[in-house]
Amino acid sequence: MTVEKVFVCERPVNNGLHLYPGQNLYTGEKPLENEFGQLNSLEIDLLNVASGIFASDLAIPRDEREFFIRDIEITIDVVNLSSFEQIKDLLETALLTVSRDNWTINFVQKKGVPVTDFNWNEKEGAALLFSGGLDSMCAASDFIKENKDLVLVSHNSHGNKVVDDCQNNVHSLLENYYSKQIRHVHVKVYGRNQGDYNFPTDRENTQRTRSFLFLCLASLVSRRCNFNKVLYMAENGQFAIHLPLNPSRVGPFSTHTADPQFVQITKDLLKILLRNPEFDIINPYLYKTKAEVFACLPEELRKQSYLSASCWMISRIPDNKHCGYCVPCISRRISLEYNNIEFDEYAHDIFNSDLNNLDDLDDKRRNIVDYLEFISKFNNLNDSKKYELLIEFPELYNSSFDTNAAIDMYGRVSTQSLAVFQKYPNIIKLIG
Repeated sequence: MTVEKVFVCERPVNNGLHLYPGQNLYTGEKPLENEFGQLNSLEIDLLNVASGIFASDLAIPRDEREFFIRDIEITIDVVNLSSFEQIKDLLETALLTVSRDNWTINFVQKKGVPVTDFNWNEKEGAALLFSGGLDSMCAASDFIKENKDLVLVSHNSHGNKVVDDCQNNVHSLLENYYSKQIRHVHVKVYGRNQGDYNFPTDRENTQRTRSFLFLCLASLVSRRCNFNKVLYMAENGQFAIHLPLNPSRVGPFSTHTADPQFVQITKDLLKILLRNPEFDIINPYLYKTKAEVFACLPEELRKQSYLSASCWMISRIPDNKHCGYCVPCISRRISLEYNNIEFDEYAHDIFNSDLNNLDDLDDKRRNIVDYLEFISKFNNLNDSKKYELLIEFPELYNSSFDTNAAIDMYGRVSTQSLAVFQKYPNIIKLIG
């Protein structure tokens, strides 16, 4: 297996992918300085590390089947070398957990003045990762209702106007509904062609390490907003714990962007790097289904939640519709309809389609069949069935979450999904 070599630095590089901060690597430094003033060397180092990892993830496409897992060796120049050497092992483990790739991280001393004082304030507040999806919309609403001091932190790549618009539209919707200004810090990070430095045109779409970048951006924003220690990553339990729908989706073939173990490791490394032993990352929806999360929204906001986006393909579909057949789309639709909300927002209405006429390998059929097989395993839970589930899903043995609470949450996913499917004869046919 080939080891892909990446260098994040300003010095000349003879081989491998060269990511030059400020040139073909846009790190987010400028928008953060526009928002908060000059950044110190530790903040700039962290931006270079997080953006370099994210850009490497994009620039190195996965191969098929047994070559789906990548070996990536990335060398990053940092001013605060001793600080980053302390978190090197944790960082490699976090990236393995979130991307299922093999990462080797090398740090090289860069000229500059290391940070010796990195104090945190004692102000209570919430920094929330704000993707423009349903879960982050619901979490923002919850925090506003609780009258908490709130800042929303958004990220997207250059040129993704559809996601940009979703984030901004949901932000405006919340401000208008609650008649309250809500601070929204929007940071773009991406690879680009700039001057003599090119960025690969063949890209990897999974973006598994985006959540690491997102958490690093939010941690810096949290401190700069004078909050003391906490940021929030709102993700419903079905997608946070993210059990594979079937054996073919195990490991690298499943996303782990909000995996509780990844979040725990990232929290530990940020505690050390940012010199705050009380720093925490909290997912308030870890044991809630998406339908339960959506139910937290006031009724008027539920009716306007079409402004949010859950599908990664939304920018590639005419009229910016959701595809309708990826697993996030299936889950989104169930959560809406379980709460008596329906939108004409799907390019493919697979709930009303005759899926038996589709090839078994067609994703429209395959995804719904896999989803149905998965929820059937959690239907009518009892102690005996829970024991069987522990054997089938070893991922449930995880010290980062409550196993019983996770199983019960998936049981409710099953109940809520089947309740929605009852009104769709073509889905009922598949259930049998």
